[in-house]
Amino acid sequence: MRKLSRAASGARHVRWSSEILRTMIAHLDVNDRLSEVQKKALAAEIEVLGPRVEGLESAVAPYRAFVEHAHLDIRARQRVANFLCDEAQRAADGAMRPHRKDIDSILPGGFGAILAKTSLSRVLRAGHAKTVEHAERAASALRSLPAKIPGTGPLADTLDQAANLLRTFNKSANALEEQRTPLRAAVNKGIFDLRETLDQIDGRLRTHFSQDFIDSLYPELNKSGSAVADEDDEDDDASAPPEG
Repeated sequence: MRKLSRAASGARHVRWSSEILRTMIAHLDVNDRLSEVQKKALAAEIEVLGPRVEGLESAVAPYRAFVEHAHLDIRARQRVANFLCDEAQRAADGAMRPHRKDIDSILPGGFGAILAKTSLSRVLRAGHAKTVEHAERAASALRSLPAKIPGTGPLADTLDQAANLLRTFNKSANALEEQRTPLRAAVNKGIFDLRETLDQIDGRLRTHFSQDFIDSLYPELNKSGSAVADEDDEDDDASAPPEG
C-alpha cells in the first residue's frame, strides 16, 4: 500500500483521507464477513479519523479562498501595472529612437542605458521589483537629457507613475503574505495530524485485521503518488489519472 506523497496539497490530502474514511464506513455497511469484534474496532477508528478529515477540510477551505480571491486579485493588479510599465518603456523607446545618436553622445551607456532589455519573470516577487527598478532608471535617464531632446518630461512622468503603481501593489502583495502564512501553517498542521492519525490507526487495526484488509482501505494513487487515481476529469484537481 502506497501512501499519498507528503508534498501533496491540502485538497489532495482531503480527497485521499475522505476515500479512506468512506471505505472504512463501506466495510461496515456491506462486508458481512466482519466479526462483531472487527466491526467494533473499525467503528472506533472511524470515530477517530472523521474529525481529522473534517479538521483538514476546515483548514483547506480558508486557504483556498485566500488563494482564489485575495491572492489572485493582487496578482491581477500587478499584471496590469507590469503592462503599464512595459507600455511606458515602449513609448519612450519609440519617442527617443530618432534621437539615438544624440543620446549615445550624452548618456553613459548611450541609448541602451534608458531601456532595459532584460527578460523578466513576473511570477516571483524579484521580477516585479526589477520592473519597478528598470522603469525608474529609465525615467531618471530621460530627465537627465537636455531640453533639446523633446518630450522627455512626460515620458519620464508616465514611467514613474507606472513604477509607483507597481510598487504599491508589490507592497500589498507582501502584506498579503502575512495573512497567507498562518493559513498555510494550519493546512500543514492538518496534514501532519492526519497522517499521524492514519499511521496510528493502521497499527491498531493490525490487532484485528490482515494487512490485505488494511491495504484495501487506501485508494490507488497516480504514478507519482501525488494524487488519488481516478478517471481523467479536468475539473477535479484533487485527483489525477493513474499514469499522471
